[in-house]
Amino acid sequence: MMSIKTVNSLSHYTDWTIGHVHSGALGWVGLISFGAIYYMVPKLWNRERLYSMRLVTWHFWLATLGIVVYAAVMWVSGIMQGLMWREYDEQGFLVYSFAETVAAMHPYYIMRAAGGAMYLAGMLIMAWNITMTIRGYQRKEQPLPGSASALQPAE
Repeated sequence: MMSIKTVNSLSHYTDWTIGHVHSGALGWVGLISFGAIYYMVPKLWNRERLYSMRLVTWHFWLATLGIVVYAAVMWVSGIMQGLMWREYDEQGFLVYSFAETVAAMHPYYIMRAAGGAMYLAGMLIMAWNITMTIRGYQRKEQPLPGSASALQPAE
């Protein structure tokens, strides 16, 4: 969509573009990296499995929801920014000063910080899980619903 001239003229230099980049960087690159780390760490340290699969699930959902909040808020605020920057009065002057657009962004920055905090909380959970795995601990936990070890043959 950003290659469409009218969309690009509205979104260019706004938080929309930053949200677009962060959704890919935090979402695709981040989650692929997390998956690779979760796969490699037990193999590199000769561990049977990760410390806790439940913590992996918590990490996944916190990171996913954090990315969605973070990026969606930036997309909305970017559209608002673009619309404020292109509004002119009858004499051809900008209606909103740059400072007014920054002030209007404040609630969005708070929501963006909340999304980032969720993503960071997921990362801290991952760090704990990986640390405990490297140290050789295994958490006693029930199998996750739908996992191979949770499925029982039908009688």
